[in-house]
Order: sequence, then structure tokens, then C-alpha cells
Amino acid sequence: MSVEITTLQLSQVITAIGGLGTAAFGLLEALKPFFGSINRMGLSHIQNTVSALTPSQSGDGLPPDPVNALPRHGILATIEANWVNGADLAAQKAVAKSLVKLHLGPGTAAAVAKNVNVDPDTLHSIAVKTLAGTPLEQAESDVFSRFDLIVTAMLDEAYQLSDQIFRNGMRTLAAVLAVLLALAGAVGLEGRQLFQHGHLRDIVLALLVGLLATPLAPIAKDLSSALATAVNTMQAVKKVLPR
Repeated sequence: MSVEITTLQLSQVITAIGGLGTAAFGLLEALKPFFGSINRMGLSHIQNTVSALTPSQSGDGLPPDPVNALPRHGILATIEANWVNGADLAAQKAVAKSLVKLHLGPGTAAAVAKNVNVDPDTLHSIAVKTLAGTPLEQAESDVFSRFDLIVTAMLDEAYQLSDQIFRNGMRTLAAVLAVLLALAGAVGLEGRQLFQHGHLRDIVLALLVGLLATPLAPIAKDLSSALATAVNTMQAVKKVLPR
């Protein structure tokens, strides 16, 4: 078989496998409206972090949430809506941080201080002065800056980890769908004979194609082009070099 034919066939195989991966991802996107849990993968870690930063108020006669602030269930609902709709990750973190800081009040300062490791008395004073519109002292401004940085770091960790969980989960589900599609294609070609004795090789081949489809999908076109370029380069070199 000539090099040109081998290269053409290999490029077609790579493109076809990449197309199967793209089809698996497309089918997964189409299934999202029917399986809401797909979009919510990773969300629980963000919700746990935000819940720790927006505790209920403690004290006799205090309402569950600070005055003039979005209740915690509203904060969590907003965060869920942004996550499910795939809003920009940086924008999501900015919204979450703003809602966490807005929720800080005199009745929640002690619990928040414990979770972010800052002085509770100072954070309580900051909450009181912020609510009253009183300027902060220098020491309080320093503590509030540290509080801001710690909250930023906690939210960044939560969103980055959750995003990794979501992406890994999507790849895993897409791989499962790609394997099923590859097996369905093999059944379409071979029929019931696929599961008879002597066709184990075809089943294994279908499984391998399905498993390769997901990682190959984003780079199939580039890989195919790179392969063709490499072969063309080698052919040009052979023509130039003396035999």
C-alpha cells in the first residue's frame, strides 16, 4: 500500500473518530434539558462554601438573615442559576463575592469570622459600622482587606474545583455515549452476528473507538492536518536527498 493511501485512510479514521466524539458531546448537550443533574455537577461544592460564608444570624430576636441583604436561599438560588446557565466563571465568582459581603451583618460576623479565620470582634465592629455608614479605622480596614482576600481565595478554590468536576464529568458521560454510539454503529454494520463467536475483535474495536472519540474530538482536525503535513514533508525530503 502506498504512503499516500495509508495517510489518507489514517486521516479519515482520525476525522471519523473525532466526529464520533463531537456527536457524543452534542447528544449530551441535547440531553441536558431532560437530565438537570448534568448541569449541576460540581455545584454542591460551591454551595457548601457559600453557605459557610453566609450563615444565619445568631441572637435573640434577630431575623434569620441580615436586613437589606439577599437571604441565603436567594444567594444560593442566584449562584445555581449562574452555574446552570454557564455564565463566565470570573463573573460568577464576582457575583458570589458581592453577595457574601452584602450578607455580612452584626449577627453573622462571629460565625463568618470563624470560617475565614479573622478576629470576630473586629469583624463584628466592621459589620456594625458598615451597616451604619460609619468610616472604618485603619486596623479595621486592614482586617476587612484580609477578609476580602480570604473570601476571594475560598470562592476561587470552590469554583475552580467545581469547574474541574464538571468538565471531568462531561468528558466521562460523553465517553460513555461515544462507546454506546460506536457499539450501535458496529451492530448496524454486523447485525446480530456481532455478538456471535469470532466477532470479539469487532466489539473490542468498537469499544476502543468509543473511548478514543472523546479526547480526540477537540484535536481531530489539527491532528489529521499535522499528520498530512508530516508525511508531505518526509516525501519532499526524500526527493531532495540523494538515494
